Amino acid sequence: MTPTATPRPPAGPTDTGPLTPTDHRAFAFLGQVNSSLRQCLCTLARHGVALRRDSPERARLLLDTVRPWPLYKGGQFLFDLMEWEDLMVDGEPPPVLPTERIVSAATFPVQWLAAATSEAPAATRAVPGQRTAAALDLPLRLLATTARTAFLGAAQDLTDLLGTPTPRPGAEDDTDPGPGPGPAQPTAPEPPPLEAGFYLYEDVILGTLTVLGPLLSDHAPSGSEDVPSDPAPSA
Repeated sequence: MTPTATPRPPAGPTDTGPLTPTDHRAFAFLGQVNSSLRQCLCTLARHGVALRRDSPERARLLLDTVRPWPLYKGGQFLFDLMEWEDLMVDGEPPPVLPTERIVSAATFPVQWLAAATSEAPAATRAVPGQRTAAALDLPLRLLATTARTAFLGAAQDLTDLLGTPTPRPGAEDDTDPGPGPGPAQPTAPEPPPLEAGFYLYEDVILGTLTVLGPLLSDHAPSGSEDVPSDPAPSA
């Protein structure tokens, strides 16, 4: 007698059911974060390509300066571990992200780093509560910086709101239209496309130093005013 194969038992119900609307919204948000990260990295890399092509000597000096730093080496490790190169080169290149958005997103982290690494005033003598005051010094300085930034932003928003009144529907505009629009301002050339391969991480670093350079220099420690100033742009 030929033995018959034992039929497999029917598969039981799966543990995971259909995705809920909350799941879809959560993935939509995470997808937006992923796309923004890709757009930011690709934009920085393209600025790095432009710097490497237009100012090779400056690009070389910048990379020689940051290569020994743990932040550079750690960034290289995370860049490879998270496979950000695959993220950047997979699919059609994203549009260039305005540098203002990159600077705005990096403002708070840079302020936090500046507050965390700035030298606190040394106490001349031991006083009661000195250790507690020293521990609270960093969050208080960070809070003051954040409050000052929020106040200046709110003041600017209020100025813009009061300075540009919204016309009422149907109301006649009796104000003088003033002179016509001036000549169109020249737009900055779009950076070249990124180059996948050996230079990709270096291009991201060069682009970061290029885009965030003014923001980083604004938080330079005291005493750094003695370094040579940037050369004036040639006509």
